[in-house]
Amino acid sequence: MEYLAQLQQHNTLLKESLALSQKENILQKELIARLQAQGVQQQEQITQLQEKVEVLEAEIRRLKKLPPKPDIKPNTKPPDDSDGPPGTPPATGQGDEADPDGVPKHKVSKPDESTRNQRKQPPKPPPEKSVRVPACDVPPGSTWNGTTPFYVQDLVIKATSVEYLLDQWITPDGKTVTAKPPANLHGHHYGPTLQAHILHQYFGCGVTQPQLLEWLWDIGLSISPGELSNLITKGNEQFQSEKDEILVTGLRCSSHIQTDDTGARHQGQNGYCTIICNESFAWYATTGSKSRENFLSLLHRPFRTYAMTGNALDYLRTLKYPQKWLRVLQPYVGVTFLSYEAWKACMKEHGLTGKKRLQQASEALIYASLIEHGLGHLTTFSDGAQQFNVFKHAQCWVHAERLLYKVHPVNEQQASAQKWCRTWLWAIYDDLKAFKAEPSKENAMKVRLGFLALIQTRTNCRALQQALSGLAVIEKELLQVLEDPSLPLHNNLSESLIREYVKRRKISGGTRSEAGRQSRDTFASLKKTCRLYGLSFWDYLTDRLNGVGLFPRLESLIEKASQVLSCGLCSSF
Repeated sequence: MEYLAQLQQHNTLLKESLALSQKENILQKELIARLQAQGVQQQEQITQLQEKVEVLEAEIRRLKKLPPKPDIKPNTKPPDDSDGPPGTPPATGQGDEADPDGVPKHKVSKPDESTRNQRKQPPKPPPEKSVRVPACDVPPGSTWNGTTPFYVQDLVIKATSVEYLLDQWITPDGKTVTAKPPANLHGHHYGPTLQAHILHQYFGCGVTQPQLLEWLWDIGLSISPGELSNLITKGNEQFQSEKDEILVTGLRCSSHIQTDDTGARHQGQNGYCTIICNESFAWYATTGSKSRENFLSLLHRPFRTYAMTGNALDYLRTLKYPQKWLRVLQPYVGVTFLSYEAWKACMKEHGLTGKKRLQQASEALIYASLIEHGLGHLTTFSDGAQQFNVFKHAQCWVHAERLLYKVHPVNEQQASAQKWCRTWLWAIYDDLKAFKAEPSKENAMKVRLGFLALIQTRTNCRALQQALSGLAVIEKELLQVLEDPSLPLHNNLSESLIREYVKRRKISGGTRSEAGRQSRDTFASLKKTCRLYGLSFWDYLTDRLNGVGLFPRLESLIEKASQVLSCGLCSSF
C-alpha cells in the first residue's frame, strides 16, 4: 500500500510539473509573439523614419541649392523566367525591382497598358525621273533580261533668294504709294518655306536657336539671331487663333478631358504647364500657378463674361465658407461680370481681400460661370491631383496602385500580403476592362463587390493598411468609369503628351518673353493635335504659311472625331 501511495504521489508531482511546463511554454510563446510583434513594429518605425530622413535630406539639398541625390538603381540580377510554377508569366514593371533596404518585393503580373502610336511610316514618293544604269563586265554571249528598279529617296537643300520689285507711285499731292510684298511673307524677309522649316525644326524637332542658326548659316542663308528669334515668336497670330479654337471646340464636343501638369520656367521663375486633352485634341498653357483657380480659369479662357449663379454659393458651402461672406455674395446671384478684373474690384469694395477667401470665391465664380456656359457636363480625369477635382472627377488606376507599391515590407509575411493586395487590385482592373468592353449591371456589381472586399481587408502591416484606407478614400473617383464606360482607366495619354514640355525644358530651360511663352504653348498644341490624327506637322505649317487652305482646320477634325471617338459627346458609345 505504501508503494502505491508513493506512485500516486509521484504521478501527481509529474502532472503538476507537466502542467507547469505547459504553462511556461504558453508564456514563452506569448512572450515570443510579443517580442516578434515589437520587432515588426520597430522595423516599420525604422522604415518610416528612413523615409522621413530621405525627404528631409532632399529638402535640405533643395534649400542649399545642391544637386539632388542621383537615382541609381540597385545592381541586382535579372529575374529568371524559370523561377516559379510552370506557366507563370514573367513579371514586368516596378514589381520586379528588389528593395535594397528590406525584404524583396514579390513579382506581380501587371497589365500591359501603353499609348498607341498614331503615326505610321508614309509611303515612298513617286519617282520624278528614271535613270538607266548600264551593267559592267557582262560576259560575251549574255542575253539582255530587262531592268530591275532600285528606288532612291533624296532631299534637296538649297538657299535661294528672290528680289521683289515693288512699284512706287507719286500721287498728285506728293505722297508715295508703294506696293506691298506678297501676303505669304507675313511681313518677314524670308519665304514661307523657310519660315515653316524654322518653326518645324524649333517646335517640332526640339532644335535650339543657336544650333538652328548655325545650320542656316552652313547652308548659306544670311539671317541674324534677332531675326531668327522674331520668326519664332512674332507674326503667329493665325496660329494662336487656331489654338484658341482647339480649346473651344474640344471642350464643346467632349464628354471628358484628361489633365496633367509639369514644371515650366518663365523669366527665371518657376511656373507650370497644364495640358488639357483627350483622344481628339491637345491644348497647353503655361502659367505661374497650379491651383484649382488657375485650372478653372484655363477652362474659362474661351469665354469673356463671368456669371454668378446659385451654383457658386453651393460650391462655397461645400468648402464651409463663412456665412458673413455668403450673405455678401447672395445679392450678386444672377449678375454677370464683364471681366475678371471687374469681379475682383467688386470684391475689394466689400473688403473681401484675404488671399484664401478671395481665391475660394473666385473658384466658385468661375465654376458657376463654366456651368452657365454649358461645360457642366465635363468629367475631368487626372492622376489624383486635387486642383483638377472639379465637376465630376475620375482618377487613374495606375497612380492609385502606387499607394500599394510604395509600401516597404519588413518581413516575408508582409511582402506576401502586399503581393496579394496588388494582384487583387489588378484583377479588379481586368474586370473593369471587361466591363468597358461589355457594360452590364452584372459586370459593374462584380467590380464594386471586389473593390469593397479589397479595401475592407485587414493585414498585419500598418503601412499597407494605410494604403488600403487611401484607396477607400478615392473609391468614387476610381469607380466613376462604372457610370460612364467611355472614361479611360489610366492617364497615359496626358502623361505622354506632357513629355513635350519636359523634353523642351531639358533642352532649352525656360522662356524669356511673353511672346516666347505664348509661341511655345501655341505650336505644342498644334503639333500634338496633328499627331493625334496621324497628320504631318510639316504639311500643316506649309499649308498655313502659304495660304493654300488644303489642310483641314483642326477644329473641324475635332468635330468629326467627336462623332466616332468614345470621348465625344456625339459618339454612340
